[in-house]
Amino acid sequence: MKRIVVTTVGSLALMASVWSGTAASQVEPPPDTTEAPTTAAPTTAAPTSPPTTDPSGTAPATTDPSGTAPATTAAPVSIPPVELPGEQITSGTLTVGGIYHTQTGSTCELSGSLAGQEMNIMYDEAGKIGATYGQATLSGGDVGMVMVELGPLPMAVTAFRTTGACNQDVVGIGAYDATATTAEFDSVGYSIFPNDYLDKVRVSLRVGASKAPATLDLQKAYDFLAAPRPAS
Repeated sequence: MKRIVVTTVGSLALMASVWSGTAASQVEPPPDTTEAPTTAAPTTAAPTSPPTTDPSGTAPATTDPSGTAPATTAAPVSIPPVELPGEQITSGTLTVGGIYHTQTGSTCELSGSLAGQEMNIMYDEAGKIGATYGQATLSGGDVGMVMVELGPLPMAVTAFRTTGACNQDVVGIGAYDATATTAEFDSVGYSIFPNDYLDKVRVSLRVGASKAPATLDLQKAYDFLAAPRPAS
């Protein structure tokens, strides 16, 4: 079974030179006077500094009056299209969700049809569903998920995000059972949002039909999965 996968710091050298000029004058008394000659104190021009020039030829960066550096925005991540493994589920149903240990008010599930959705399956060596991945809009919200069996063991790992009526970011590992048209994951897990353990993580898949090629808008899926959650 195949595995599913997905700043020149320029330094500026500032150079300055300082020069000064000194002017002095002395006044001699007239020949017919007895007054002692007086000497004017020399005057010195105040040194001045030349304007600082950025060696790069561009003006130096300004500083935020608040004393903090200007905020920067990270460049958006661009996901190129790739050839995807497996087959698209053209008919079937999916149920996904979990039961929380402490935050019981967050216990919920999403369930609905996969017809016309971007959910895909891969088969293992025995012809059973060995992996499920993709994104779908189910009754009450959206889900993005991946579930992969652990080789010959009757176990699998899963990770999914749900939004809408059911808001969860979950990872789980545990019991898995599959046929050519069904896949059941039923075990414990941990929810990153909300922050709590789950006494039960459930993924239930029923496949009526599927066909190649697999299909998934990777950019859309990435944006969905990477969207920030509020602090829990």
